[in-house]
Amino acid sequence: MDRQQQQQQQQFQQTPKQKLDPQDNNLQVSMRKSLKAQVFIAKIFLKKFGNVELHALGEASKNTVKVADTLSKQGIATITKINSQTLENNERKKVKLIVSLTLTPEGRKRVDQELN
Repeated sequence: MDRQQQQQQQQFQQTPKQKLDPQDNNLQVSMRKSLKAQVFIAKIFLKKFGNVELHALGEASKNTVKVADTLSKQGIATITKINSQTLENNERKKVKLIVSLTLTPEGRKRVDQELN
């Protein structure tokens, strides 16, 4: 490990963790975070709002479907709406996928247990 990597690691270890406090129920799903992390973040949104909209552009759409499917199979949320849009940007077209989920009563109990 070189000096720069050691400094970055020390900075990372010294940075205090902050609790996620979403301001609205829109979660931007990306390819950068792991599926497990995005499922966990979606649970935080569901706990706070009771519903969540998963938004994704292009390739991240498959992660949105996986997150929604995972939460649905676990009985935590039900898929209430699936919407797609085509966005044009600089002569390129991208697909935007929006999946709406609602927390189930059983899911509320499980999320409260997991996140406390």
